[in-house]
Amino acid sequence: MKQNYWTKPDFWIACLAAIIFWLAYGYYFAPEKTNTTPTHFNLLLLIIIFPVLEEIVFRGLIQESIQQLLANNHLKTRLCWRISRANLITSLFFSVAHLWSQSTLWALAIIVPSVIFGYFKDRYQSLLPSIWLHIFYNLGFYLLL
Repeated sequence: MKQNYWTKPDFWIACLAAIIFWLAYGYYFAPEKTNTTPTHFNLLLLIIIFPVLEEIVFRGLIQESIQQLLANNHLKTRLCWRISRANLITSLFFSVAHLWSQSTLWALAIIVPSVIFGYFKDRYQSLLPSIWLHIFYNLGFYLLL
């Protein structure tokens, strides 16, 4: 069942959680800004293209396929807090996929936003909330780092 996620508190809580994380990270770790200015193409990749493609592949294809596989085998698909097994498995894949561009610690930390993106895919049966959140999260990391 598709719902209007823009009007739901859980969507805005996910946005607020990202902002709180960015502020805490910036305060406690004070990342050094680089003097290099990314190209418009790099910004487009980081903020728009990668989030859209990653959500299509990970939430739209992988998570959906795992969910179908679990359902077809009559396995319990939901865990606690409305988190699905397919979401957790997909989030592990998502984290591993980030090892090529992130440190091991950051790649592991990516599991948290990935589970959030997967939750919204499951809850609203749409990639749009996941895509918008992913874009928002990447924008925040760009502005922070």
